[in-house]
Amino acid sequence: MAIRYRNLDDGRLGEILDELVEGQLSGVASITQNGETVTFRGPAEIERQIVAVEREIQRREDLAAGITRRRSFVSYPRTSKGWH
Repeated sequence: MAIRYRNLDDGRLGEILDELVEGQLSGVASITQNGETVTFRGPAEIERQIVAVEREIQRREDLAAGITRRRSFVSYPRTSKGWH
């Protein structure tokens, strides 16, 4: 289940990050937000959500500081056709 963080204020986002880290450290596989319990499948999924929250926090900090980050993508051919 994808959780959307953009509509939350900064304070609540920090609380969710704290809850996720606490849950990860204690081995709890669920957190409650807005009266709804979210259960994660395992530690890897909790880690992905922690990364997502941290990414959203970084995005907001960059936006406030006027920093624009661009992602660059490099693609490599998957076949050898034409490459000798």
